[in-house]
Amino acid sequence: MREESVFPDADALSHAAAAMIGEAAAIAMTARGRFTIALSGGETPQNLYRVLATEYATQVPWDATHVFFGDERCVPPDHPDSNYGMAREALLARIPGLESRTRRIEGERPAGDGASRYAEMLHREFPHTAGTPPTTFDILLLGVGTDGHTASLFPGSPALSERSRWALATQAPAGAAVTNRVTLTFPALDAARTTLILCAGAGKRAIVAQIRAALAHAGERYPVARVTARGTVHWLLDEAADGGPPGSS
Repeated sequence: MREESVFPDADALSHAAAAMIGEAAAIAMTARGRFTIALSGGETPQNLYRVLATEYATQVPWDATHVFFGDERCVPPDHPDSNYGMAREALLARIPGLESRTRRIEGERPAGDGASRYAEMLHREFPHTAGTPPTTFDILLLGVGTDGHTASLFPGSPALSERSRWALATQAPAGAAVTNRVTLTFPALDAARTTLILCAGAGKRAIVAQIRAALAHAGERYPVARVTARGTVHWLLDEAADGGPPGSS
């Protein structure tokens, strides 16, 4: 199921996402006794992490929360371009004990090695019976690139066709600050219970309009439009990113 909500600005979007995370955490604790969340890189998630670390410091069961990542750049964890490094500064280091329950992608390793190690860990954390659909994170956070990519799944990437492995080495287009990446694949991403796609800023307005205009064919060109979930994929946009329905200005 796909849902969409538009908020006045990025701050309102971040607070709405934090509330959704809090609600999902409460449901997960009742059902399974722990809460799992996969984080994303980017400016919009960074704002959300700051809200979680402050206003939700006592509203999320952090002592039973386990943190994962949807992708990583192949850099050390203290590098300015590290998704883990950003999340650590904005959230993980601010909640006592949360770093110890965080499974980061080892970006300092060769990409193929980092991908295989992360996939093995995910299968241990989220075991499933052969022949039955797996379920991974309670909440998966994703962003939207101006080319329609999400995580490190870029248009035209061979990783888009992966149907079994949960993590792969991949590359960003030439010109990216860090081209070598590790990304989760659709088999892992689509197994999340709920996915929040965060999309804020005028720089995303064109890609939102293009995805909407493509309608049912959007997934053929834009990886983010292919994302599904066990439950709901919820797009959260601010007004600057909201391109309106097809044909609107």
